[in-house]
Amino acid sequence: MPLRVQAIYEDGVLKPLRKLAIPEHHALEILILEDDVPLAVVGRVAEEGGSYDFLCDPAEDIYTIDDGEAV
Repeated sequence: MPLRVQAIYEDGVLKPLRKLAIPEHHALEILILEDDVPLAVVGRVAEEGGSYDFLCDPAEDIYTIDDGEAV
């Protein structure tokens, strides 16, 4: 099963940013994807492109009495 883990490359070694439940000396195959576009840029482009416009629609308001009983 695939596992997504953020890591830092330091002193020639990939170091996971959290503890992993993997046995010692277990062989793995690693696919390296670089973060070439900061998330802030992705969010700004989405906002300027209208991706969040639906949030201004009153019909999207999930905090009204019309939504029924609380969960």
